[in-house]
Amino acid sequence: MTIIKIQTNDNGSHDNNTIYGATLEEFTIPEGWALLPESLGTPETLESFPFGIVTAEDIDGVPTVTSWTPGTVPEPEPTPEPEEEVTPEDVLKTMLGG
Repeated sequence: MTIIKIQTNDNGSHDNNTIYGATLEEFTIPEGWALLPESLGTPETLESFPFGIVTAEDIDGVPTVTSWTPGTVPEPEPTPEPEEEVTPEDVLKTMLGG
């Protein structure tokens, strides 16, 4: 069972959690979250997941995702250039003036 937070994060993603083996009879969906039915898709099959727009409705008393609109996956932030590593030899050369 996968649940997804209805409210988006600042970057357009949704918090989500897959609880293996859980059923609605033994697990209460938290306020502000909804069941992602497998008939709609899974985290592995939904385009751009978890970045998108969620529509949710109460179905039989269970907050349930009824539609998924793919969002834009942000570009990853560039990794900083690694600083040059100073070796013991470099320190010795500097100390000896060379």
